[in-house]
Amino acid sequence: MELKRAIVTGASSGIGQAIAKMLETQGYEVFGIGRNFDGGESSMHRMVIDITDTGALVEAIDDIGRNGGIDCMVNCAGEAFYGLSESLDTEQISSMCRVDLEAPMIASCRCLPYLRMSRGMIINIASVTATRINTHGACYGALKAGLLSFGRSLYEEVRKHGVRVVTICPDLTSGTGLYRNASFEADRAEGCSLYPEDVAECVRTCVCMREGAAITEMEIRPQYNRISKK
Repeated sequence: MELKRAIVTGASSGIGQAIAKMLETQGYEVFGIGRNFDGGESSMHRMVIDITDTGALVEAIDDIGRNGGIDCMVNCAGEAFYGLSESLDTEQISSMCRVDLEAPMIASCRCLPYLRMSRGMIINIASVTATRINTHGACYGALKAGLLSFGRSLYEEVRKHGVRVVTICPDLTSGTGLYRNASFEADRAEGCSLYPEDVAECVRTCVCMREGAAITEMEIRPQYNRISKK
C-alpha cells in the first residue's frame, strides 16, 4: 500500500515534532520543515528551511508535490512576542506576521493543486488567542485570528474538491519554545498546561475521520487555568 505523504512545518520541536511522529504511526511519509533538527530517532525527511524564505518554501512544496504528491499540509511553525503592544518593535511584529500568517497562507495555497488531486487536507495550528481578547498578546492573537478566518473561508472554497481544512486552537502548551520571549510559563502542576502530544491527538482524530465527514475547528484547553511568572 502506498504511503500517504504529509508536510509539517515547525517539525523540529514541540507540537510540530509530536504531530510528525504521530503521522508516522498512521502510515504517513512525513516531510518535516524546520530551522534546526536534533539527532532523535525518526524516519521523517528533515528539511532545514526558514519558512520566511518564501522561495525556498515554495520550491520544497513543489518538489514534494511533483515527486509523489501531497496528502496533508500541517502548518505548525509559530513565533510569539508578548507584552504591551507599545513595547513591540517593528522587527518583532514583522517576524510574527511572516511566520504566523503569511507563511501558512503561502504554503496552503501552494499545496492546493496537489491536495485537490489527493482529496487531501490542510491543518492549521492556530491558538485560543484567535477567539478572545489578548492583553499583552494583541498582535499574536490578531494573527492567529487571521489564520482562523483564512481556514474558514478556504474550506468553503475547496470543499467541493474533497479537500478538508481544519484549524486547531490549543491553549497554553508546555514543552515548546513559544514562550521563550514571555515573562510567564505554564504552571508545572499537572493539568495546568497541554502537552504537544495532546495537540497531535487532535490531528490524529482529524486525519482519521471517514471521507465525507469533516472537522473544521477544534479548541483544546488544559483543565486548570494557571500560569507561573518566570
